[in-house]
Amino acid sequence: MGRYLGLIVKATRLCNLRCTYCHDWRSGPNQTMSFPVLANLTARALADPMHDTVEFMWHGGEPTVLPRAFYERAVYLQARLRRPGQVIHNTVQTNGTRIDDAWARFFRDFGFRVAVSLDGPPAVHDRYRRYVSGRSSFDDVRRGLKTLRENGIPLSVLMVIDRGAIELGPDAIFDFFVEEGITHYGLIAAKPTNQPSAAAGTPTSHYVTAGQMNQFLRAYFDRWLAQGDPSITVREFDGLLKRLSGRESSVCTFAGDCFGRYYLVEPDGDVAHCDLFVGDPAYTVGNVMTDSFASFRAGPVLVPLRVANDRALDRMRSCPDFGVCNGWCPHERYTAARHDPAYVENCCGLSDLISYMRARLGVATVSVS
Repeated sequence: MGRYLGLIVKATRLCNLRCTYCHDWRSGPNQTMSFPVLANLTARALADPMHDTVEFMWHGGEPTVLPRAFYERAVYLQARLRRPGQVIHNTVQTNGTRIDDAWARFFRDFGFRVAVSLDGPPAVHDRYRRYVSGRSSFDDVRRGLKTLRENGIPLSVLMVIDRGAIELGPDAIFDFFVEEGITHYGLIAAKPTNQPSAAAGTPTSHYVTAGQMNQFLRAYFDRWLAQGDPSITVREFDGLLKRLSGRESSVCTFAGDCFGRYYLVEPDGDVAHCDLFVGDPAYTVGNVMTDSFASFRAGPVLVPLRVANDRALDRMRSCPDFGVCNGWCPHERYTAARHDPAYVENCCGLSDLISYMRARLGVATVSVS
């Protein structure tokens, strides 16, 4: 794949939903990326000789509240500015409510990968993912998924696991995905805000600790194994199983050192390390209107963050599961250190799940290189 750059692009912060656990939407003016910002982002990302493969991950807000013309311009700029041999991917993360045949044809014709947010059955999904008016969004998401399938678009689903989902239980959620014919999906834990003022406070009631998520995923793993259907891919299990067998995983949370490979780009051009840290100004590295990616990598923000991450990884190398998780995601440690009393510095928090999977499968420990 060559040297990879992942850009989580907040094309707009506007959104037609008001998900109760979401920290990403904004209202009001100046919440949509202008053409000059889009052009500068594309030019700087593609011109950098370090970037052989560039993935534009279009996020929001809700990306489809923008006209398709915005993304047509984005694809045009990519075609004009890409270097010979450079590989470009486009991915969109959508709530699915606005997907119609025109959007589906656009994604198909331009090769966009599509991920849809769906929080399981209506009892859970509609508890959190409602329109601004308070109306349910579940039926519209299901209709969007159907439209994507009818247009031959491979898709994946992301489900946020919070305490309500844990109460519903792994079996009900797994069976729901089977009934809906959804075979590729990821399960991500709900997180509190990154706002510095929240560091010492009580996190949102949606927050799920690593220990709680591990317990849920252990039971989910048992249900997945019992199903015995190799066509069902759960992103977290797929990534860990590859690591347990000594292979590389494309799941970014198991990459080890993600600093300098993933960036969040805001509508105004501000750039930060990864969208997971949105809200914490300490992770902002510059702006595409004035700064190059080389300056981001070597700048006064990212270099100390990388050094701190390397030290954190060194503290975890004695863990027998480090060769599998590579220290897991820096944001998981960032959140746990602020909000989880059970957090310890010598384990990322995944060891319980990895040990369980290894025992169930009879897989030996992966050595640390």
